Amino acid sequence: MTRKPEESLDCAAENRQGRRSGLQLNDLPIDVLGLIISRLPIGDAIRTGLISRQWKDLWRDHTMLTFSRATFPSCRMLNQQNFIRRVDSILQQHSGVGVERMEIKFLLRNARRDIDRWVKFAVASKTKELILDLSDLTRFFMLPVMVFHPYLDREGFYEFPCQLLDANNGGSHLQCLQLTSMYLKPAADFTGFLNLKRLNLIGVNITDEGVQNLLCSPNVLEFLEISFCRMLIKIHAPHFLNRLKHLQVDCCPVLEKIEMNCDLATLDFTGSSMTPLIFATTSSLTNDSSVICRLFECSNFMLLNIRKTDILDYAYLLEIAPFMEKLELHVQITGFFGQKDQVELALHILCSSTVLKNMVINPEIAIVPHDAYRPPKRGAHNFVDGRDAAMEFVCKADHRNVVEVV
Repeated sequence: MTRKPEESLDCAAENRQGRRSGLQLNDLPIDVLGLIISRLPIGDAIRTGLISRQWKDLWRDHTMLTFSRATFPSCRMLNQQNFIRRVDSILQQHSGVGVERMEIKFLLRNARRDIDRWVKFAVASKTKELILDLSDLTRFFMLPVMVFHPYLDREGFYEFPCQLLDANNGGSHLQCLQLTSMYLKPAADFTGFLNLKRLNLIGVNITDEGVQNLLCSPNVLEFLEISFCRMLIKIHAPHFLNRLKHLQVDCCPVLEKIEMNCDLATLDFTGSSMTPLIFATTSSLTNDSSVICRLFECSNFMLLNIRKTDILDYAYLLEIAPFMEKLELHVQITGFFGQKDQVELALHILCSSTVLKNMVINPEIAIVPHDAYRPPKRGAHNFVDGRDAAMEFVCKADHRNVVEVV
């Protein structure tokens, strides 16, 4: 029997309605909706409350709290006061439990009470990963700022409240902590890192004693980064750090010595070739271990200093790592004007370092203040074009294709 056209239209409408009703998110269980919303950035998760009354409070159990300029795209003039007000509003409405990760990324000065309040929230909510980045700089710009502005005014810098992380205050739930652009002054009896596995200190003002206090306290650290810390002269851990496997030290300008008692799997070091690296342990870097050294001190303003040493000074890395399978050595030479002693130094490094991974030669002055060094004028003794000299002498001696002239 053939259906009437009216009946066919009615059936098609019912089928469309059925398909449409089958796609309604409101029909999903609340816990499933909550799981979906928890995958959104906190700003987007909050805005879902405008779609349905049923969704209004689902974001309050959000486990990933990230606050930066990107969190508030509708605010064109997001100054410090507005940022603080918006973060406070969100945290006051949050349930305060189950936070996995909390990140604050915004340039903040003279805001100690506000940031303390957020740290207390993180501790109370048993946050596992806390990131406080109070700088407006990316890592790429941190080194130039340290070189060009070594005495940058740090008035109003935040001092991290180490006492809030004390085990008695609940701070022992933290597993990852990243601090950027602030003061850190842990006391000798500090015991706040009982469960911390990863610690990143970037642009942090901390003394040698402060680092030692951190590393002396009971800890299960597996990864430690200390980068762009301009006060550090020595990194010293007197006790055996039995779980520390990865150490990264990046561009600490006055660092003179690293002395650790640990069993590393990875060492990533960027700095002066005259910085002694001492690791007192029996097994050291073994099997799948990796050592990456990036030596930036070969630029023109430190040429005199490097002559007092030798790139082979780092041969002792092979002694502390008899079973190491990978060693990378990266050298960058800036301000290469083609002078005779510069060419000789580059050739010496190239020919002597069998583990050299990469050598970058740049005639431009990359990391030197404009008034600290003036390149020789054309016609000066022993001066030739830096790029031509690098191509003529260094590249021709490069039989491993590791030299790059930029």
